[in-house]
Amino acid sequence: MGTMLKTFSLQGRLNRLRYFLFNVAVVAIAAVAVSALTRLMAMVGDRQALSVIHGMVALTYVLAIIASLCLMVRRLHDFDQSGWWTPSVFLLHLVHGHFEAVDSLIATILTGILVLAVHVAIIVTPGSKNSNRFGQVSGSAAAPV
Repeated sequence: MGTMLKTFSLQGRLNRLRYFLFNVAVVAIAAVAVSALTRLMAMVGDRQALSVIHGMVALTYVLAIIASLCLMVRRLHDFDQSGWWTPSVFLLHLVHGHFEAVDSLIATILTGILVLAVHVAIIVTPGSKNSNRFGQVSGSAAAPV
């Protein structure tokens, strides 16, 4: 349970491998939850129950987004960058989503490439080899998970 709560923490550092694996876990858990809820929607005919299930699906997405943003903050800390860069990445996703929604193909492709480049940079940038202002080296015996 401690590791799950740590997923929502904004403190400390997170190395590349743990960042990747935790994000895969967040996506997998959210996908299973949404899939189960979607199947439940198909079986339920009651409007009120459908509203509750829709709310649970929305909550699942919100929790997955929050978890991913928290993981990104800790990953940025690993290479000694402020977690305040995270809202700009989130905003970039919103801009990309807007261009997708209005069917602007060129803008969607360009913002998609930018989003991909930002995420690849976050994943491949090595962490600080020594302790930094955000804590000890992630993955060392003294550092928390």
